Amino acid sequence: MPMAEPLIVVVDPVVTCDVCPHPWQEHDRLGVRYCTATVAAALARRCICS
Repeated sequence: MPMAEPLIVVVDPVVTCDVCPHPWQEHDRLGVRYCTATVAAALARRCICS
């Protein structure tokens, strides 16, 4: 009986935010909303935690 090939798990690289220096995964709901609105409206504003 042939052996099954091992499962290879590929971990996504850290996705950084286009607005602030934080990884996207670390945003809370307010940070997600703030950074998403900043990109959508093409605003030039700093990180919400500044």
